[in-house]
Amino acid sequence: MNKSKHLVLDVGNNQIKFGYFEQDELKKSGVCTDWTELEWSTFYQSHPFSFVLVGSVGARTKRLIAKLPKSCAVHVVDDVTKYPFTSDYDNIQSLGVDRRAVLAGALKTHPSTAVLIIDAGSCITYDIMDENAHHKGGAISPGRAMRYHAMHLFTDKLPFLSPAEKIPLIGTDTKSSMELGVELGIIAEIEAQIAAFAQEYGNFTIILTGGDAKFLNKKIKNTIFVAADLTLIGLYHLLMFNTFHEK
Repeated sequence: MNKSKHLVLDVGNNQIKFGYFEQDELKKSGVCTDWTELEWSTFYQSHPFSFVLVGSVGARTKRLIAKLPKSCAVHVVDDVTKYPFTSDYDNIQSLGVDRRAVLAGALKTHPSTAVLIIDAGSCITYDIMDENAHHKGGAISPGRAMRYHAMHLFTDKLPFLSPAEKIPLIGTDTKSSMELGVELGIIAEIEAQIAAFAQEYGNFTIILTGGDAKFLNKKIKNTIFVAADLTLIGLYHLLMFNTFHEK
């Protein structure tokens, strides 16, 4: 089998994303949530791969794997997966696969560098890792969509809103007041978390990733490196580290 072409699959809460790697380079990425077996076969014909790494286990993952070409070897992140970093987390298995993946991804994009990784997706996660690839820990808070949903779910009168495309200067009705509260609240939280981690751990490079990274990037005062495909890069790094004994 050709060992230079690989596929990684990021199974998220709402979407499944793929990353196609050739000669250690991400050549193509996208969403494959609803792909049929025929669509996978068509993709495989134009983008053949030998090894696949799937980022989570569950019924959804099993249905996905069943659609893949039978000729490829499928690996899943599980309790025997090895990691290119150490962690102060009490149990590495309780650290979400997405967080493990972005830590591995940061080692590829920013080797030998202290980093704070902010993954702005369904939840916002914060992970601090020093220049020796040691994960100190982090934090988790509700993401943008979750905050809007919570206000609707736990009140009688607040509407269900999608995240704002533009932050209003002031709330002049219920909708704009909710938008201002959520969006400025998240920006203030992120800036406060950055300041708190900096006070405790010193200087680091800030990496912003996740579905809301593009929206948040220019709204945060600190200098930030945006890495849209950090999870996919990290899953690929884990595939290499475990399958081909990358050091």
